[in-house]
Amino acid sequence: MIALVLLCITSDPWADGSPAVEYGPGAGYGQSYYPENILGPPDPDATPTAPSFGEDNLLTLGKDGWVVLEFTDNSIINEPGADFTVFENVMDTGSGYFQECAFVEVSQDGQYWIQFPWDETTLEGLAGLMPTTGEDPTDPSVSGGDQFDLEDIGLEWVRFVRLTDCGDAVSDGGLFDLDAVAAVNWSTGIEEEALSPQLSVTSPFSSSFTVTSEETGILSCYTIDGRIAGHWQINRRSSTLDASILPTGVLLFVLNESSFSAVKLLL
Repeated sequence: MIALVLLCITSDPWADGSPAVEYGPGAGYGQSYYPENILGPPDPDATPTAPSFGEDNLLTLGKDGWVVLEFTDNSIINEPGADFTVFENVMDTGSGYFQECAFVEVSQDGQYWIQFPWDETTLEGLAGLMPTTGEDPTDPSVSGGDQFDLEDIGLEWVRFVRLTDCGDAVSDGGLFDLDAVAAVNWSTGIEEEALSPQLSVTSPFSSSFTVTSEETGILSCYTIDGRIAGHWQINRRSSTLDASILPTGVLLFVLNESSFSAVKLLL
């Protein structure tokens, strides 16, 4: 028998999932820990002279490899100053920084992407330039890492960040090793949903579940590590859907990328 238990949704400033990745030549380091090693906060023990090095904290993308990170319980929003920070294991050698760079793109829907502009001389606008300090990763004045401002590309909010190893386009130290992405300015919208719930998920049968909502649209289901478990078109306020494709564990249901319902699926 399948049971669905409602859980509380707790939002935080870290990336919640990684819906897509494509490795390039030289990748491999950290893959056995993916995606957990790039979700959540950066390595708290990292410093400029002793950066993060463990596979459980880093993912090497490989030459021209890329990875997408998704914020499912919040959005990065445009406010004055930096809006999010990318952390890589840059090292202060005493005579400069050992840098491995990546292009940075963002998206609201995971389909249409905008790349941050970058300078071919200074490399400003790329990730992988500044070391992590080990201090508050949500405070750009002390966190280290590379900050990005949505104002620079004219977007008010995003949910997806894509990082692509620069390959031969940039002369740097090697392959980009991602640690984490942290939102500096972010919003959940959960306060409004608490006043007017829009989505409810229940499971009256062992092979199906029922969705009740105040609107129609696209229902998406994600696993706890951010992988897509299913998509459905919701055309009625109450729909009964097939549960046989769903894995066990904590699942997040999202309607039209805005309304949330978290459940735990048990066999």
